[in-house]
Amino acid sequence: MLLWLVDGESEWIPETGEPERLQAGEQIRELAGPGVLRFITRSHYVRLEPGDKLGFDARARAYHAVMEERNEDVGLALAEGLPVSRGQIWVDIGTGTGAMVHALQEHAATQRPIWIVGVDRASKMIDEAWHHQREEAPAWYVGRDLLRVKWPDGMFDGITALLLLHLVDDINLLLDRVYHALKPGGLFAYAVSADANPFVRMIMHQLSGPGDFFKQGQHQIRESILATGFEIERDDIYRDEIVMDNPEAMLQLIGSIGAPGHRGVRSDVLPPQSVERVFNLVWAKKPIHTVEV
Repeated sequence: MLLWLVDGESEWIPETGEPERLQAGEQIRELAGPGVLRFITRSHYVRLEPGDKLGFDARARAYHAVMEERNEDVGLALAEGLPVSRGQIWVDIGTGTGAMVHALQEHAATQRPIWIVGVDRASKMIDEAWHHQREEAPAWYVGRDLLRVKWPDGMFDGITALLLLHLVDDINLLLDRVYHALKPGGLFAYAVSADANPFVRMIMHQLSGPGDFFKQGQHQIRESILATGFEIERDDIYRDEIVMDNPEAMLQLIGSIGAPGHRGVRSDVLPPQSVERVFNLVWAKKPIHTVEV
């Protein structure tokens, strides 16, 4: 179990081993094995499932209801012009509730059947993706941690990542897995928040919990992409605007997003009811003539 103690004091008493006193703070702790969590004082805490450190599972249904259509629009912009062909295998990593899978299905409508697999470690997000599966263009969803799975070498025609890479702790390891899993000439298409994104600045202003959940920006990601061996084929900017009925509705939208949601969202300061979003859309190609390491 993963635990963030927001305030108060508690004690973790494992079945074997010494008790551990837990103080409130920014650290998210992993409590391993069977045991008892005893609260010494009145406390507020957040419990997360292992493999879901960003807290998306607890908000899967709300996230799908509020963000799915908006994120699918970003996915459609990323997929526009992608060279897909009948019988290809595409994998969407960090698939969430399936927005990028749906975008690929729509883009490939004239080329069916293609094989699309969505992978995500947040099990309830995967459940939502299955629940909203589109029967006319089936896909498959797998609930696994991307970095704990051995990937096949040179098997996939394309891999996509929609609004994922800025959240990954070890991006170099992930990119290495992606690179080796692609066929020579295969594409890795990804969308990340632009470094100057008003939507993200708004979210950061509303956070009441610890830390910045963004691990790297678009330029750091690009450098890692090139260092892995990819060649950049497309580099575009996508903009849209989120308009809500009132600031309170925008606050609920922010709270539906796993990472800021489980850190806590300030209610003493209201966000604007409309905000622009800016994303970097990139196609990175694995060279046809490569030397595998």
